[in-house]
Amino acid sequence: MNSIHQIFQNIKSNSTFIYCLQILIVLTGTTLGLYFLGYDRLIVPLTLGAIATALTDFDDRLSIRLRNLGLVCILFFSVSSILDFLHPYKLLFLIYLSLSSAVFILMGALGQRYATISFGTVLLSIYTMFGLGEYSEWYQQPSYFVMGALWYGLTSIIFYLLKPTQAVQDNLSNSFNTLCDLLMAKAKLFDPDNQDNVEQLLYDLSLKNSVVVQNLNTTKASLLTRLKASRANKNTIYWLNLYFLAQDIHEQATSNYLHYEKIQQNFSRTDLIYRIQKNVRIQAQHCHVLAEAILKGDSFIVRADHNTALIYLESSMHEWIQHNPYNIEVKNLLLVLRNLKNVQDQFTNLSIEQANYQQSYSQHRDNLNLLDDDIHGIQDLWLKIKQHLSPKSALFRHAVRIGFVFAVGYAISLLPFAKNGYWILLTSLFVCQISYFATKSRLKMRTLGTVLGVILGIPILYFVPSIEGQLVLTIIFGVYFFYLRSKKYAMATLMATLMVLLIFNLKGAGYTIILPRIFDTLLGCLIAWFAVNFIWPDWNFRNISNNILKSSKATLDYFDAVVEQYQQGRTNSIEYRKARRAAHNAQIELSAMISSLSAEPNPHQDLIHHAFRYLVYSHSQLSYVSALGSHREHVHDQQILDLMLWCKHTLNDVLLNQVPLDEAVIEQKLTEIQTLSDQDNLSDGLLLALKQISLLLETLPELLKLKTTLLRLEIK
Repeated sequence: MNSIHQIFQNIKSNSTFIYCLQILIVLTGTTLGLYFLGYDRLIVPLTLGAIATALTDFDDRLSIRLRNLGLVCILFFSVSSILDFLHPYKLLFLIYLSLSSAVFILMGALGQRYATISFGTVLLSIYTMFGLGEYSEWYQQPSYFVMGALWYGLTSIIFYLLKPTQAVQDNLSNSFNTLCDLLMAKAKLFDPDNQDNVEQLLYDLSLKNSVVVQNLNTTKASLLTRLKASRANKNTIYWLNLYFLAQDIHEQATSNYLHYEKIQQNFSRTDLIYRIQKNVRIQAQHCHVLAEAILKGDSFIVRADHNTALIYLESSMHEWIQHNPYNIEVKNLLLVLRNLKNVQDQFTNLSIEQANYQQSYSQHRDNLNLLDDDIHGIQDLWLKIKQHLSPKSALFRHAVRIGFVFAVGYAISLLPFAKNGYWILLTSLFVCQISYFATKSRLKMRTLGTVLGVILGIPILYFVPSIEGQLVLTIIFGVYFFYLRSKKYAMATLMATLMVLLIFNLKGAGYTIILPRIFDTLLGCLIAWFAVNFIWPDWNFRNISNNILKSSKATLDYFDAVVEQYQQGRTNSIEYRKARRAAHNAQIELSAMISSLSAEPNPHQDLIHHAFRYLVYSHSQLSYVSALGSHREHVHDQQILDLMLWCKHTLNDVLLNQVPLDEAVIEQKLTEIQTLSDQDNLSDGLLLALKQISLLLETLPELLKLKTTLLRLEIK
């Protein structure tokens, strides 16, 4: 009985299974359900309407879900009706299709929710072209699309009501799982056998950090929409505290207190590095266990032997200090130990107090002031759009490209050889991405998936001639498409190709569209490739200076927020968290830009090499600031505060204001910091502050040299 209960719990907490079950019900209703009810002609439009709506689905509370569904139905009916009216007027049709698609893409400036709805509406514009001229009344096809949208919306709301917290639990769980990956990547740095590839390990760490930040942003959005709904309940407050715990662990996990090359040189013959590595991995395991507990609603428990490992590390470190009393390098490891203890204490406190979080949630209301990025009034809406009404905006450039590819694609579809020319538009929409790098990868995967889908589709149509069998396969391929679309794009394209071939076979066009499908796909890819190459191309080697400036400013704004708390006392204010999040988001953009350089036209190898090294040093600077932030406290020692302020102003002058760096002054300050650090009565907090200031100053010359080199190599 227990095993059956456990299986049920695992199924209930498996969001992927639940989502696939929902899609299975939706597609079964629009295919087999309609077929056995005798409404064969409705299968195609209702299925396409449901698919387009599924692609607009966005996690939100019930009232917003209903509002979104209403907006989707209005947009679907309006867009489809307008296209039906304009169908006889080819030029007007082309102009409207091009301009409306560009405007819908531009609506993505209002936020992710509106971006997904806009994309689904643009997709439905193409689906409308599938059935133009087939219906006796203008309102029939638009109404069928709306019926498909309502059917998907109904199932979506039912599944949401069955477990409205599923998305929050999933996102929180993903946040802790990615924190686990981040800590495992960091553990590799505490390995004496990795002395020659530290920079590569630091680069890998920066990529893991990008994934964590993206997941934390998603989690914040899920929590925020539920906190807006009504008075926060005990579960919401508990998850909110877990989110803040994830933020704190992230800040401490990204903290860096030392030069890893030096620490490996000095301690490679001891057990200290191995013990540190073991404890970092233990904390990674804590994150994984907590992620599983969040999904299943279980209690989180810290194992006793995990606390013992930290005690043994502390004991070993103090014993080493007794035998090496004059080696000051161990102070760096003491800072690492302090960080490990802080994280371990947070896990231990969670395992003890999690029930109190659920029962006495009213005391945690002060944490409800999460940063809100939603639209607040007409003025805010206009400001969000206005900032993208310029070629300087990547979204504006993308919208113009979409308008262009739709105009060209539709014009080609009017030619005699393009019998199913709307496939050109469909391919261009999915392939044409906001960046050159993303578009290039989509070109390959879309073409590969389509060709394989057509090759496999021919024997399927031959060996499964019955309508019922083809509808069953349509459902299976559709479920796999939605399962794979965010995981393996080429496989998802293959499944979509098979699904559409089978759907069109209901019209008797299965075999006839096979060759045009391949030709139109290649043509759509070519148009998309042309657009991203020649219409304001977003080649990142031309945007290096802007990305460097943006990430530097965000990191220094974060540093400024940290320094302010050292002056005035520790708080978890929204201003501080906003600065911290902005710094990590800017680092994500920098990492994505540098990672895509090698895939762009005629890559400059020196540029790529120095860009990767710059990312490592930039991420290290952010890590040093994170360490200061994770241990921030009110400091009364004016000499140390003055040093911190001097460091902040120096970084601002050199990195933002192009003031020449005086390395002699830097060396003088480092000597002054070393003298202060050697004092016997210095507290751990002051020692940490001095160490982080020295690390920021020590890495500054190399960071500046790499920046200068990159700006010199940048292609305008």
